[in-house]
Amino acid sequence: MLDLRIAPLSILLLFTLLLTACGGSGVEGLYVANTADGINIKMRRYRPDPGAAYSNGTPVVLFPGITLNNHQFDVHSPAWLNSYNYRLPDDAPEWAWSDAAIEKDNLKYFSLAHYLYRQGYDVWMPNYRGVGRGGYDSEHGHPNANLDVWCALDVPAAIEKVIAVTNKRPVIGGHSTGGLCAYLYLQGITMDAAVVAAGNYLPHVTSSAELAQIRNQQVLGFLGLDPAGIPFYPYTWLLDNPSMFAGLAQGGLVDLDAVLPWVMSLLPPVIVSGALDLTFKTITAFANAFPSGLPQWANIFGALDFWRTANMNGYVEDFHARLVISSFYMGVTAQYSDWAINGVFREHWQNGYENRDVVMPPDRTVGDGYYYYGDNMSRMTVPAFAVFSESSALVDTETMVGILFDGKTKDPRDSWIEVPGSGHIDVVNGNQAPLVSFPAMAAWLNAL
Repeated sequence: MLDLRIAPLSILLLFTLLLTACGGSGVEGLYVANTADGINIKMRRYRPDPGAAYSNGTPVVLFPGITLNNHQFDVHSPAWLNSYNYRLPDDAPEWAWSDAAIEKDNLKYFSLAHYLYRQGYDVWMPNYRGVGRGGYDSEHGHPNANLDVWCALDVPAAIEKVIAVTNKRPVIGGHSTGGLCAYLYLQGITMDAAVVAAGNYLPHVTSSAELAQIRNQQVLGFLGLDPAGIPFYPYTWLLDNPSMFAGLAQGGLVDLDAVLPWVMSLLPPVIVSGALDLTFKTITAFANAFPSGLPQWANIFGALDFWRTANMNGYVEDFHARLVISSFYMGVTAQYSDWAINGVFREHWQNGYENRDVVMPPDRTVGDGYYYYGDNMSRMTVPAFAVFSESSALVDTETMVGILFDGKTKDPRDSWIEVPGSGHIDVVNGNQAPLVSFPAMAAWLNAL
């Protein structure tokens, strides 16, 4: 006879075991990777619904851009926002009209994860430390984290987890910073995890040709969506001053994930998408009207023209504002600013015990002890494909072709495209994506 005194405990134990079997939390598709310095990185493995099987095809690991999270790769109608009743455009391709998931939720039409799943790929979407929401929020770690920490510790942990689970060589990449971290991973970069865990200062980035070779052998290819490098800033001569860098050097996590859900809950979709639409269409108009005879360093609107809302459905804009815009560390912003203002491509200028109190990033000198990413691009040997935006705000196509494709060891399968009428944000899931970039990515992946 069952002892009723222990039945509740048994039921609780059984429930716990069931949760453990499906990832430990009940969050759909959740997997957790632990970094070398002990931070839990959360990632989603895509399937259209909990009743569907995960794909057994080639894994594709997509990392998000700065101030964004893994939701950017799976646009959908939030369950709590039933006013999303988007209809497919008349020019939508046949595959979209015949897809059961898109028929149920038409916004899935803009989901890169869903499109690649349809093509037979196993899509994984990690979040860096300090980033994420909806059960996919990674642990924060120390507030002094920067871009090097994301790329040297978080990205390897996620990729190694995917390889361990699937026992397959993945294609790695992502949007903007996600693409950057993926190709730096292929350089063989790392950091002293014990020093990072202590949190007193950040160590130098190091790398080795041997580790780069191992990683390139474990990876099938690189897939970048406007992959980042040295960005374009206007008026760099004005920004290169102690006041500017003193603020950036303070570090800290800008925790937008803790604030935006409450703020956005107060605003109906028409207000959010309407405000975004008006703001960025105005910026695009001014950028296009900038006189060609003036120097580009004065084109502030060109630098801000990173979201072509004319290329994005209003519901997708609203989805971004509510679910995709995410937290970031000031250290990440600091590095991009150093690169743009000083024309360098290196680790954070405060890395290393001897540099922990340095405020102004120094000019490059021989033997200065910094790790320069641009010096080691040739260690990337896997085939690469990139989708670039037309606006070239934040990511300039010509600059990045030079850094990435001219810098890596060439492969006959290397290729890139530029999407007409697109900007840095909307190149991932704008109106052109299902028509232009999704099929182009699938064609390249299939050729691998």
